[in-house]
Amino acid sequence: MQNSAPRRGQGVPSLELLTLAVLGILALLAPLASRVSGIPCVVLEICLGILFGNSVLGIIQFGGPWTTFLFDFGLIYLLFLAGLEVEARFLQEYAVDSLLVGTLATIIPFAIGYAVGIAVGFSPTLTGLIFSTTSVGVVLPTARELEHLFNDDIQESNKPFSKLLIGATAVSDMLSMFMLAFMVESRDAMGETLVLMIMAAILLLPFYRALKLYSRMTTRLRELESRYYFTTRLSMVLMIVLAALAEIIGIHAVVGSFFAGVMISVLTEGSAKLSDNLLSFGYALFLPAFFLLAGAKVDLPSMLFAGDLWVLPIFLAFSYLGKLGGVYAAARLRGITKRFSVAMGTLMWAKLSLVIAASEAALRMGRVSEEVYSTAVVFAMLTVLLAPVAARLLISKTAKRIASRAVSPEVV
Repeated sequence: MQNSAPRRGQGVPSLELLTLAVLGILALLAPLASRVSGIPCVVLEICLGILFGNSVLGIIQFGGPWTTFLFDFGLIYLLFLAGLEVEARFLQEYAVDSLLVGTLATIIPFAIGYAVGIAVGFSPTLTGLIFSTTSVGVVLPTARELEHLFNDDIQESNKPFSKLLIGATAVSDMLSMFMLAFMVESRDAMGETLVLMIMAAILLLPFYRALKLYSRMTTRLRELESRYYFTTRLSMVLMIVLAALAEIIGIHAVVGSFFAGVMISVLTEGSAKLSDNLLSFGYALFLPAFFLLAGAKVDLPSMLFAGDLWVLPIFLAFSYLGKLGGVYAAARLRGITKRFSVAMGTLMWAKLSLVIAASEAALRMGRVSEEVYSTAVVFAMLTVLLAPVAARLLISKTAKRIASRAVSPEVV
């Protein structure tokens, strides 16, 4: 006799499939709301995650195999794209300026964050790390938007605003990744990182040569690329291999994926089609899902109950002072104008992906509580929201003041 009872999973959709459906709908709504409100899309995605997650409605359930994969892979892919945005030609053109500004913009905020962490009872290493990072995805669009306001400063300093900012941000990102490798992991990562670099140089040499050879043979392999997206496949494989190698050695996978992005950026410089393919792959699903799930993991009630809300103004104030101080000191040493320096420091205050990566790693290792993780995510979200607005206000007010001086008649 045949059993007519429905098998498990038939008739009733699984809870995780419902969660994925909610994530998909929210991922479609966020960019539409961003266009209407002018708020960065990633901020809205995190806010929607908080609203539909454990903090408020409890609709997005995190912890199943699919949501865990989307979160983990989204984090790896996010840092891969951050490495992909490192443009070597800007570092070469303004090497000294980029190195000095990027280094001081990382070290000084880290030192201030370490001291603040000790003072408020947070993890000093994690606090220093989240103070020192910069969100390249927020910095670059805003810098290009405001470039036209710096014509006089560019002529005086003889340095393009967006190019110098890109170079400094790239240096800061790479230093922050090394800090994540050395300081977030529980084991002594110094020797392990050295082993990782040696093994990467040996094991990934075929990938490097294959990419280099491909860049020379593009015209001969157009059919292979157009039909099979060969370079995109190669880039994805390189990212996964480096991320896996980092995990095997004992360093966070995002370190490997970030430097895979840097390698792809250097070897395929000027390939707009490859960049578009990789960006569309991430922004179609993985990155929106990651930011929504990152927001869903935030536990606002526990954060409020633990009394951690009071540290947010302190974090915002000291992180801004640290970032502004580091950038301003280095920029002025290189002969960059005051207005130029303040704008760079304000824009580089924005931070997001590395804050979430470091907080997630520390949470999984048991170094911080869920309340601390929630505080770090909310802090990063606020900087992404405030930094572009503050930069626009500062620059617009200064530009109006300069213009009024130029048109006002001289008093005789």
